[in-house]
Amino acid sequence: MSRKKQRSTFNQVSEFDRGRIVAYRDCGLSFREIDSRVGRNQTTVMRICDRWMQEGMTDRRGRSHPPQCTTSREDSRIVRMAVTDRSVTLRTVAQHIESVTYHSVYARTNRRCLQQSGLSARRPLLGLPLTQNHRRLRRQWCDERRMWVAEWNEVIFTDESRICLQHHDGRIRVW
Repeated sequence: MSRKKQRSTFNQVSEFDRGRIVAYRDCGLSFREIDSRVGRNQTTVMRICDRWMQEGMTDRRGRSHPPQCTTSREDSRIVRMAVTDRSVTLRTVAQHIESVTYHSVYARTNRRCLQQSGLSARRPLLGLPLTQNHRRLRRQWCDERRMWVAEWNEVIFTDESRICLQHHDGRIRVW
């Protein structure tokens, strides 16, 4: 008759147990003695002690995102490029950073860096803003056609924004 291996339920090591493990190790106990007192696997005890010795902390590492690939100096250079030349694209910024640091930086990294510094994407300005004269002429045009009813069915407005939900519309956005 074969014996089935009894599975133990998996549960995280609490902060209290992590502190106990480090304290026992500081007292000079071996890993085997510590794991019998705390009730954890010997490799878990070794991993927690190694992390304490190397980094000075025992808390678990967050696994929600990959490690940051740019330094704070590179981040400030990205922000400076975007602020000094408002028409620069993310691809251009990434190419410049790659030529300086000799490692590739994704456009997504640049986007995250710029968003954290308070900059947001926008389309470049294609037309001039309206002057007082333009506003006066538009108001006059509207006043002349205020009483139109059926005629408005014949008018087409071409200055409305285009919204494309199904696919990318190919517009270049700058920061």
